[in-house]
Amino acid sequence: MKRVTVIIPVKDEEEGLLFLVDDFRSSELYDDPSIQLSFVIDGRTSDNSRAVARKLSSTIIDQEGTHGKGAAIQQAIEEWKKEPTPFVVFLDADGSYSFDAVIDVISELNKGADAVSGSRFLLPEGRPEGMSRIHNFGNKVLSSISSIRNRRKISDLCTGLWGFNSKAIHGIEIESQGFDLEAELAGKMRRRGFVHKEIAVKWSQRKGGKSKLRSIRDGFIILLRILRT
Repeated sequence: MKRVTVIIPVKDEEEGLLFLVDDFRSSELYDDPSIQLSFVIDGRTSDNSRAVARKLSSTIIDQEGTHGKGAAIQQAIEEWKKEPTPFVVFLDADGSYSFDAVIDVISELNKGADAVSGSRFLLPEGRPEGMSRIHNFGNKVLSSISSIRNRRKISDLCTGLWGFNSKAIHGIEIESQGFDLEAELAGKMRRRGFVHKEIAVKWSQRKGGKSKLRSIRDGFIILLRILRT
């Protein structure tokens, strides 16, 4: 397998990370030397997320001077550039996506896609169990606007699982600081002419903790990012 860096931004996600520890250890990726897990720990983290993350990786990046998911990814990419791998995966730390889904993303990258995102809405079940109606509605609206803006159908703009080849990572310069990250990624894939593929993935409700997403405020910021990118 080509080498893969899995970047996981973290703020108070102890329970989600405990799930990921067990999930990773039971997956095909465990003990695979081509897989490198990289955790970015927000300096405001107040639980034992750091100690749990160390059970999976020695690569712990302190997010200093900035806050937010997009800023964490930016810092991790700068570290990645010092020793780049052919593939990069962004994975939420809350345990809502499994490493089986990461394997599916890597498989599509191996087939030639520049970018792959996991969609929670391509499975026949409809609204995923545990997803609030307001988050479901907001994501559907933002996904529709992004599809029109980018002239590319996307069913799940706000997914927490993305994968890229190194060409795509080097070809975009991430500017987002927060949850508008995914809207920027979708837009820049279109602007740079990269091949972006969505795949169906299973999703489950976050494992403990509270969602950092503020529906109205962050939804407006995401909308602005769609329109600007």
